[in-house]
Amino acid sequence: MATEYLDIPNCPKCTDGHRYKLEVDRALVIKMLTMSDMSERPRQVRITRLFTCPTKNKEFEARFILTDTSSNRINNVKVVGIADDNE
Repeated sequence: MATEYLDIPNCPKCTDGHRYKLEVDRALVIKMLTMSDMSERPRQVRITRLFTCPTKNKEFEARFILTDTSSNRINNVKVVGIADDNE
């Protein structure tokens, strides 16, 4: 699992900006490299998850986009929580 970060600039519960830590599970697909793979454009994947506003402690649903390719598919995305200031 890889750690990725998502910035929500306008929280629907408090209007502040928050940075969330995500765990993204990606499946590495081993395959023969072809000419079409060399020019493959990343695919945009829409994901909807529940987040918790750290200011008001209320949940809200948000949709965001991550990218993957045919050799690096997204299996699952888990919201870990608010990212530390150092992240």
